[in-house]
Amino acid sequence: MGGRPLLGDHDLVELGADVGPDTLRGGNLSADSLKTATSGITDATNELASDLKDLGKPDTDAGDKAKEATDQLSSDVKDDVQTMKDAVENASGAAGAATAASTIVATLSKMGTQVSSAATKLQQADAKGELEKGFKDASSCSDLTGSG
Repeated sequence: MGGRPLLGDHDLVELGADVGPDTLRGGNLSADSLKTATSGITDATNELASDLKDLGKPDTDAGDKAKEATDQLSSDVKDDVQTMKDAVENASGAAGAATAASTIVATLSKMGTQVSSAATKLQQADAKGELEKGFKDASSCSDLTGSG
């Protein structure tokens, strides 16, 4: 699993806190606030995608399916980051900023669904419980599993 938790320094809750509820709302909506929000999201998502790619294929019966699920999630979140970047880069004026903010919020929601879907695929692939045992036994995953 490596020397740090799967999601690195950010999980989805921390990512939301980094963006902050006020960053993309009300009077704080501007090109700069959108760029700041997108930059933080990009950094966290790139770290997630890299961590997922670095996992490699587990040496279990479910290894191929697990690797497929994590590779798909890595690809999905990279595409999502590009969607958000494009929205910010193409924003012009207050209406454009509002549209970009809406795109960012919708894309973050989509990312949450993608993470949940990947977790479900990992659980379904792990009929023998090998992956779950690996997560529980890995000291680097203790922050994610509550064990250790």
